[in-house]
Amino acid sequence: MWNFKFPRTALYVHQASMAYTSADFAKEVLVVPSSFRPGLAILAAALLTTSVALAFNAPLSDEAVREAYFLGQRHDDTTARFLETYRRYFPVPESGPHVLVVELFTPYAQAVESSSKQGAGYSAQQAIQDYQVRGDSLRVSAHVRYTSTHGAGFPYSQNRVHWKDFQVRLLLGGKSLKTRSVRYEGTLMGTGYGDAIPTGFIVRQEYDVPDATSTDATIEVDTPDGQHVVAAFDLSSLR
Repeated sequence: MWNFKFPRTALYVHQASMAYTSADFAKEVLVVPSSFRPGLAILAAALLTTSVALAFNAPLSDEAVREAYFLGQRHDDTTARFLETYRRYFPVPESGPHVLVVELFTPYAQAVESSSKQGAGYSAQQAIQDYQVRGDSLRVSAHVRYTSTHGAGFPYSQNRVHWKDFQVRLLLGGKSLKTRSVRYEGTLMGTGYGDAIPTGFIVRQEYDVPDATSTDATIEVDTPDGQHVVAAFDLSSLR
């Protein structure tokens, strides 16, 4: 076990450096005695390893659920930007259905999203109860949009598309995981005349939270017309 004792000046530099410019900080770190630099390097590496390991974890503590609750209740750009880190977007293909976006939501991201859909009367205690009912999972969502060549059928397109013809899978460290559940949601767009037309669908899958050391997650989507869409995620950078 390493036992480091840092001089008072070294501790001061660590605390105050955030208020300095990068140039000032580069000058200040020179006051740390050279005999302590190996210890500082090892400690920094240990802290970095810990932060990576704790970036994505389950089950969530009550404190983590409350934090997710307040982030969702902001209902602003901060909430939206946070959830965007769990999405990958893809361009419209020359032909065939359009896999618009692929999502990988951790238990924490699901708690944020759930809170964001609730109004002012929603409480942190209710958020904790909802999380306990929902449980922990990795949720994969593939949002598919109909196009002029592939859609819900005439008159929207000549080639009818069915969600069961799409293969969606989650891989961790290159190994495919087994789904816990699969469901489908249709998406509609209002016409302004009291009715709506189908615009696509969402394939949602639930996976058990894996007990694995790999942080490289990949979602693959194979479409019936031969498209192979790949969305990569680094679980160490997600909450």
